Amino acid sequence: MGGDVPKQYLELAGRPILAHTLSALATLPSLSMILLTVARDYVEKVRELASQWRCGKESSLPEVCVAEGGRERSDSVHNGLGMLPATCEWVLIHDAVRPFASPGLIRAVCEGARTTGACIAAIPATDTVKLARDGLVRRTLQRDEVWLVQTPQVFHRRVVTEAYSRAVSEGWTGTDDASFVERMGSPVSIVCGERTNIKITSPGDLQWAEWYLSENRQGRR
Repeated sequence: MGGDVPKQYLELAGRPILAHTLSALATLPSLSMILLTVARDYVEKVRELASQWRCGKESSLPEVCVAEGGRERSDSVHNGLGMLPATCEWVLIHDAVRPFASPGLIRAVCEGARTTGACIAAIPATDTVKLARDGLVRRTLQRDEVWLVQTPQVFHRRVVTEAYSRAVSEGWTGTDDASFVERMGSPVSIVCGERTNIKITSPGDLQWAEWYLSENRQGRR
């Protein structure tokens, strides 16, 4: 995205992107707690943001806790898993900059996890996919087997905690949470994601998000 401010704190329609994401997650009645893992310099800022987000809303909203994350995304997830209460059985992991995950998508991933202990949302590829290296095409992948991964991703706590603990002890890291579980040989189910469930990573994404919210407010989704 560029700039000095991490993208989850940039304003989208007058509110930080993170506030929109919190509102999306709060639609899930079974969610008892939201744990935000953030950079050390932003812990107090996010606590204030979370307090403002809850202000004036119904008391049934999940508790929001803020904790220090790690150097990499995987470090933050590992830290967060260690801070969960003993009563927690299921864990939903979501990117702070995906503010448009619908209630239906979140429920679908949660239900999918009940059959295998792990489930992800993903979009099937519509373009031809090439595997390339050093500026040369190495081979063409089977498009019907290629999926573009999103969050939320939902796991049984025991499964994802064991996967992360083993990876950390062996010095291994992955690009998404499901890859840690896959590495143990555990099954991961998949449900179709939503093309509107974008990850805001560039100025163009932010412009699209502004347009999307404007269209929704005017009833033209």
